[in-house]
Amino acid sequence: MTTGMLGAAGQVQGTIVVDLLIVLSIAGLLALVMQRMRLALVPAYLIAGAVIGSNLQLKSVEELTHLAIILLLFGIGLELDISSLGRGLGRMIQAGLGSCALTVVVGWPVAMAFGLSAPAALAISMAFAISSTAVVLRIISARRELRRRSGRLCFAILVIQDVLVLAMLALLPALGGWAGPEAAAAGDASAPANAQPWLWYVGDAALKVLGVGALVVVGKALLPTILRESLRGRRLEVMMLVGLTAALGAAVATEKIGFSLEMGAFLAGFVLSGTPFRHQLSGQVGPLRDIFSALFFTTIGMKLQPEVLIQGWWVIALSVVILIVLKTTIIAGVCWSLGAMAGTAITVGLSLAQAGEFSLILLAGAGEEGLLSPDVTAVAIAIVVVSLIVTPSLAAIGRWLGHRASGVSHAPWVRSSLFGDEPDEKASPDGDLTHIVIGGFGPIGRRIAEELDRQKVSYTLIELNPDTVKEQLRRRRSVVFGDVANLRVLESAGIGHADALVLTVPDEDAVLRACAVARRRCPGIFIAARIGLVSKSKAASRVGANSVIVDEMATAEAMLRVVLDRLSPAAAEEVKVKEQEVTEEAPQAPS
Repeated sequence: MTTGMLGAAGQVQGTIVVDLLIVLSIAGLLALVMQRMRLALVPAYLIAGAVIGSNLQLKSVEELTHLAIILLLFGIGLELDISSLGRGLGRMIQAGLGSCALTVVVGWPVAMAFGLSAPAALAISMAFAISSTAVVLRIISARRELRRRSGRLCFAILVIQDVLVLAMLALLPALGGWAGPEAAAAGDASAPANAQPWLWYVGDAALKVLGVGALVVVGKALLPTILRESLRGRRLEVMMLVGLTAALGAAVATEKIGFSLEMGAFLAGFVLSGTPFRHQLSGQVGPLRDIFSALFFTTIGMKLQPEVLIQGWWVIALSVVILIVLKTTIIAGVCWSLGAMAGTAITVGLSLAQAGEFSLILLAGAGEEGLLSPDVTAVAIAIVVVSLIVTPSLAAIGRWLGHRASGVSHAPWVRSSLFGDEPDEKASPDGDLTHIVIGGFGPIGRRIAEELDRQKVSYTLIELNPDTVKEQLRRRRSVVFGDVANLRVLESAGIGHADALVLTVPDEDAVLRACAVARRRCPGIFIAARIGLVSKSKAASRVGANSVIVDEMATAEAMLRVVLDRLSPAAAEEVKVKEQEVTEEAPQAPS
């Protein structure tokens, strides 16, 4: 019997591995083609899923979809630190709330015009009001536009939309009750058949939201402490393990409350986004998230039913056009009316004109409540997928039109622009340093920071000691927790607009990795690196360091000066001059 069970388990495991090989191979092949054509990768995954779904039935891969979207949404939650938006936050929140509410209100009768009942049309309208955080943030990050006006406004609206999904999910049971007894029974067998069902639905929704609120409060109270404890041994993999455990634990907890697993993972990431550990966690989870992101979008493509696409192609095409026009007009109009420049508003409107990954969760929930038939759900999923496929093109058109309309001002009834007159990028005058990233806050990093404070030059610290990070945050210094060789950490520290990177950490391998990563990310940045051994100095120059300071040589020269100063002050001055000449003639790393 044991042998039979092991054999069956091995067969299942083999099936999953083979199916994963098929999915990732086809997705990878199409991704290579898309990359060669300089197109976005998400459409490649969706198309790969459609190819697989129309030819093969890979049930075992579909079982991994929940895990894929859990990790995807956990990573998205980590990115959503709304406190980083700075000026204009109040009006950006208004833009998110106003545009989402108006899209639902306007889209409701439009959906009813396609023959849907009022509650079903409202569910569809809510689902389509949500844009794709995963796709849009990936496009913005790839183009390094998160610090630009349009990127920040897109980011703010996406955060608000993702938070509003919680209220929409809580509203679905009430819509199921409105749709009729059959729908209510299909959605929740525990719903009481009394004369006032609406009171029960309102109370149930309130309890669910309160439960999630309690979960968030507990998470904010406990998770930072637990993560700090996980770093006591300076093992970053322990912190990643704790973070992933928190994501899965929150997913299970929200499912018990009555929401989806995916919503719990998103909330866990959102809670951690307010901690100093989010940059390092995001960088660690990033590669795993990207793999599962490919799996998720591929499995979404597999849900496309060819017969539905063929029979209802005109409905899908017309709905996608209406969705894009409606959301672009509403989002751009609301942003412009609240103070965004016309060019920025157009760029944001077209960038957010699609449906998103939370749309799929809302559609699944509406189907479970009996609001949508399987055929309607299939058509709605097809609309979401097609809108995601055209998103990169819409974003490119939005940038082009936004540039053309850059001379048009904000609404005349608004006193000032949503972002004022601040520049899109931090510009530095010729010869002046305006921002420096310091990797490591030991004695060397501290001395450099003190001098930069005296010179009034802005800087951001990168430090791996959580106690040091906590103390420097208390002192109101700009500091990022994480590994200096982690690209996500470097980007969070502002390397994209920094003039110099100063690496002072005593870990030579980390310094070499950081030099290589920073040079690839910013070819023109000046990198000064500290190296312990002379034998590693040439390696640092090869991977990107402009100036290498060797501990051994610096110590030797300092001691020599002390000795010569005691014996012959003139000889000590000569050694000092030679040191300066060597520093000036140091080889420059290729840009």
